[in-house]
Amino acid sequence: MVKVIFFQPHPDDLELKCGHLIHYLATKSQKKNIIKIASITKGEFGLPGFKYDKFKGDFLAKIRTKELYAALSTHGINPKDIHFFGYIDGFVEFNREIIMKIVDYLKEERPDIIFAPEAIYTWYYHMDHINPSKAIFYIIYKKLIDFTPKLYFYGSLNPNYFFGFRRKDFVLIRTLLSCHKTQYWLINRLMRIYKFSTRLNGLKLREWKYAEKYRMVYFKERNLKKNKPSFIIKILSHWFSCWPWFKAQYPEYILKELKKKKTIKKKSHI
Repeated sequence: MVKVIFFQPHPDDLELKCGHLIHYLATKSQKKNIIKIASITKGEFGLPGFKYDKFKGDFLAKIRTKELYAALSTHGINPKDIHFFGYIDGFVEFNREIIMKIVDYLKEERPDIIFAPEAIYTWYYHMDHINPSKAIFYIIYKKLIDFTPKLYFYGSLNPNYFFGFRRKDFVLIRTLLSCHKTQYWLINRLMRIYKFSTRLNGLKLREWKYAEKYRMVYFKERNLKKNKPSFIIKILSHWFSCWPWFKAQYPEYILKELKKKKTIKKKSHI
């Protein structure tokens, strides 16, 4: 029996990155797998523009949570197997707090395999995506837990593992995406890019026309060189890191509340 945890920054992030792999592990694999979903945020600010401000916050978080439940039910994954870390969408920092929260979670679950967003070689440098993954890498590398799960980063510019699927399997992705109605304004556009990119990934495999891409991270000293990317990948990842991915669009009253909370938190430690 293998336990696999998929970390996601927001409730819809796994669909276009790991949808086929999750479905295979949960429903088609000959081995019995335990699938857990760890959601860093509830995506409470995932709507475009200030005209949607009245929906952002707790109201949108509840809707997106229900959308996540519906999508994961397609894989047969129950709500009890989903863990929310409670961070605010767009404000996930790399610090001791998130490291220790993930440490506690991993000690409790003791997964064999972890999937998380690419932390370094990515085109999408949103802080909610890269900071939790940096924390996971740090935890395993510094041996803050007494076991060593395999770690894979999805959405990587430097992949070394591909999971193949057939053209007819696009139906699964459309089904998953249809559950995330609040995000369809964005996902519908990304679907075109998804088809093209998965076709390119499929060229890496002989038996499959399409594929999802992952980067297996190596921790043993003799294999550390395998983590290093080509010079072109370094250039691309640096270029993408300069793009303004870091902040969501927040209503002004939310920003004021967050600033107050930060001030109070700092004073409580004095």
